[in-house]
Amino acid sequence: MKITSRAKATAFFITLGACLVALTIALNVSWIVINWREVVPLVLGVILFGFITAGVVVNTIFLVREIRRNEQHDSFLNAVTHELKTPIASLRLYIETLESRSWTIQNGESFTTICCRTRTVCWARWSRC
Repeated sequence: MKITSRAKATAFFITLGACLVALTIALNVSWIVINWREVVPLVLGVILFGFITAGVVVNTIFLVREIRRNEQHDSFLNAVTHELKTPIASLRLYIETLESRSWTIQNGESFTTICCRTRTVCWARWSRC
């Protein structure tokens, strides 16, 4: 899911939640107008519509939180994937460069030096986590 579609999804669910809250309030007001002379249905209706409105608000909050949590999860996975691919890509590029040129003992020694340095850098990055 793209970031722009997440922003649109968040805006959509907030708008939907606000519209549903407005609808429940309108229904509550109409219930009060219709049953203003009868005390028991009036009180029960106001209480139940209050619960319904609170449920819609809580549901909207949880939906927006879940969308944001998924975005953070995807960002974390992208960062970890990048950290894992970078050293592998460097080694692959160096090996391809060595394959395209002539091989000597000095090249082999510098290759092992670079491999050890890359391994040390990778180990330092992952040991911080």
